[in-house]
Amino acid sequence: MIKLFENISFLRGRSVLVFLSPVFLCVLFFLAFVSGSTTALAYDKSDVKISRTIANVRANPDLKSPVVWVLSPAEKFMVGKVQGSWYPVYPVSDAKNMSPVGYVSGKIVVPAPENGPFVDWGDVRYVGKDLKFYLERTVKSSTAGMLKSGDKIKVGFLRDGWYAVFKGDAKVVSEADALGYVKQSAIDIVNDNARIRYAVRRINVIEKPVATSKAVGILNPGFRAQVGAEKGGMYELYRIDTIVKDDTPVWGYAWGPFLAPYPKNLEKAQMAGIDARKAEIKAEKERKDQQKLKRDNDLAAMEEAMDEILVAPVKTKVLYSTAVLNVRSEPNAKSLIVDKLDLGEAVTVGQEEGKWYPVFKSGKDDKLKRVGYVYGTYLKADAPVVKKEKPLKKRVPGGPDEVPIKITSTKMTFSENRNRITFAGNVKVVRLDVTLTSDTLTAYLRPDGDSLSDTQDKIKKIVAGGNVKVVMKKRNGKCDKLTYVVGDSIIYMNGNAELQDGPNNIQGDEIKFYLKDNRAEVVGGNKPIEAIFYTPKNVSP
Repeated sequence: MIKLFENISFLRGRSVLVFLSPVFLCVLFFLAFVSGSTTALAYDKSDVKISRTIANVRANPDLKSPVVWVLSPAEKFMVGKVQGSWYPVYPVSDAKNMSPVGYVSGKIVVPAPENGPFVDWGDVRYVGKDLKFYLERTVKSSTAGMLKSGDKIKVGFLRDGWYAVFKGDAKVVSEADALGYVKQSAIDIVNDNARIRYAVRRINVIEKPVATSKAVGILNPGFRAQVGAEKGGMYELYRIDTIVKDDTPVWGYAWGPFLAPYPKNLEKAQMAGIDARKAEIKAEKERKDQQKLKRDNDLAAMEEAMDEILVAPVKTKVLYSTAVLNVRSEPNAKSLIVDKLDLGEAVTVGQEEGKWYPVFKSGKDDKLKRVGYVYGTYLKADAPVVKKEKPLKKRVPGGPDEVPIKITSTKMTFSENRNRITFAGNVKVVRLDVTLTSDTLTAYLRPDGDSLSDTQDKIKKIVAGGNVKVVMKKRNGKCDKLTYVVGDSIIYMNGNAELQDGPNNIQGDEIKFYLKDNRAEVVGGNKPIEAIFYTPKNVSP
């Protein structure tokens, strides 16, 4: 209207024209009205800006003025003509209310890029109790409606201690969309000790309490989190479903102005669930601790009982073996054999375990030590009568009862590890009236003895091979291989075996000759046995 009056003053010198042309005057007033209205809507708001960081919007262009809004970084808004170092801030809309939202310092404002979100001028709030909201910013105005405890709404455009109220899930672009107005003191809760806070708008959860730290999560409008200590305007955050302990790691950090305390009555209901879960976890831990304590006590009692059993005197008795018995590592026939009992041997045994007796022997400290198990069927309380055999006459090597064996050859090899002597080249063996010749001969020795001085006494068997020929008194024999078992006095002739006794002749695959009995056995193998005997002519068949 100021410019309207200026236009009228401009026409004072031309009043004659005005009165001479009423139609022109009407047109002039119309144009002046239109010009004035256009100017009123066209405050210098052509610049679209963003803030470089979170920024306070104040009621008046000075630092002492109260904060009416907080701008998030990189969200676009309109500014009017700068006033000193302050910009008036407006929503990007067809603003029906031309009063600015507030003022922001020009030091933190920069031109906005083409792309990017516009400011949502409503912040989420949870209503803590039932309350009225009004058509205007005064309790004298008509009631616009009721808000119920727990309702989620949006508030913005704070002025004279009153918020404009909006739907909780709608984006706010203009005060003209307000449902009504409510006192700030009825909505904003002051509770520095609130354990649960919610995001009033979409915010980043960052790794460290530094503005440049990377994001580790997001809290959407109205989403809750548990808060810890405040550091540099930021709160430690824990997820709402986390049981927070002293050593619980922090989820991240978020700016305090964007976190509102949860109403106490709602927080109690929420924390009741968390505290109930904590109590359940604590009770479960105590139950497990008690179970572990009981288990440990039971084990200790078992160990104590076992110690008493181990240190208690072992009840034993002496039984006698009625046969040669195996002593086994465990009370079953498939376990390892660890010892043997001779016929009639006395053995100390403990209490019978099934059909087996544990066997005990005295250790170094004279304490009984279990060494294995024997089958109880062959143990008796009375010693069995064991027929004693006459002791064998001690054999004296080279004595009158010994028969020497003489072996000669061009080469001899002695292997002590294998207990054998090998002869090669023109081998000749002489024992009493038995003479044997061959290409090679191996004498196998008994393992007892520690030198070659009693080699003759140690020979178990002799194996000859290659052009084997044997002469036994009047008998002559030949074969591919001959084995002489010394202890049994048996000669085994194998492979094309032939034995001639005077004019009589026997052939077969194997011939056994028993020196002690002076008899022979013939085995044909794959070839038939052939025997030729000569009888006197005057004897009838």
